[in-house]
Amino acid sequence: MNCPYCKSEANLKLENKRITYRKEEFDFFQQFYKCGKCNQEFTTTEIDEVNINQVYNQYREKYQIPFPEQLKNIRQKYGLTPTKMSEILGFGINIYRNYEKGEVPNLSNGTLLNLVRTPDEFSKIIENKKHLFSSKQFVKLTTHIEKLIEQEKKTDNYKKFLWDENIIPNEFTGYKTPSFEKFANMVLFFLENNPNLFKVRLNKLLFYSDFYHYKKFGFSISGFRYQAIQMGPVPYRYDVIYDLLWEENYIEYELADINENMVDKPIPKITFNEKVFEKSELETLTLISNKLKKLSKDELVDISHNEKCWIEEHKQKGIISYKKYGFELKIS
Repeated sequence: MNCPYCKSEANLKLENKRITYRKEEFDFFQQFYKCGKCNQEFTTTEIDEVNINQVYNQYREKYQIPFPEQLKNIRQKYGLTPTKMSEILGFGINIYRNYEKGEVPNLSNGTLLNLVRTPDEFSKIIENKKHLFSSKQFVKLTTHIEKLIEQEKKTDNYKKFLWDENIIPNEFTGYKTPSFEKFANMVLFFLENNPNLFKVRLNKLLFYSDFYHYKKFGFSISGFRYQAIQMGPVPYRYDVIYDLLWEENYIEYELADINENMVDKPIPKITFNEKVFEKSELETLTLISNKLKKLSKDELVDISHNEKCWIEEHKQKGIISYKKYGFELKIS
């Protein structure tokens, strides 16, 4: 980045800062550029957004307030417009739409939004708002909610534990709603772009994709948790995850001879679906693939062992915090 004051080269810096937001103090990593010649400090609109989102994310996590992406998904799940959701919840006409766009709710509204995340709680609210619908509309909505409640009951408990879309995003999900579909397609992306990929290397590509995206944008891609183990950072319970991917026909296995040992090699069973990703997420996947796909297993493991998150967490096999370690990721 060139300095806007003297046009010389400026470097990206990182400092621990504390800021007061709604009468509470929050710690965050402040990013800014500093010119090597004139020593002027400056930021960009993108960096300002990442900086302030760190604070907003902690506030939402602390008070269990759904994130903008969740609010949109919640509304779409019920088949309602933003205006109708505002009406049901007793908000101003554009309030719900503003929350979907990123405005942080106050605590009372946040508590109410937290309730509507689950269909059974939302059904109780709807019962008291019958007058807002025609008879036909009310029957259609309540029938739809009953189906959602039944679907949740049938969801595999382990899959729900790993990818619970109802949880409030937090520092271990990279402040993103966990998405099985996105994670599965990240796996497909790397398998399609590297035909000689085995689980150890694949795990590192997944980790670096999610954490690099958090470093750059303040949010992960998949919302998935990662754990520090002997071989470096890996998706939490990756053994179970690959079984799920196989069971749901995302991948299959073929036997490969590695140093005279027969090893299961994952291969894609369906085609990668780029439509589930935002443009910036696809750019991150491509960048990580180009940077790391030619490195050997041992090289990738060695690189990951130099990460602060692995150095501090691997002895206790800790779950890695995006908030604590994401901005200190060495890859750029």
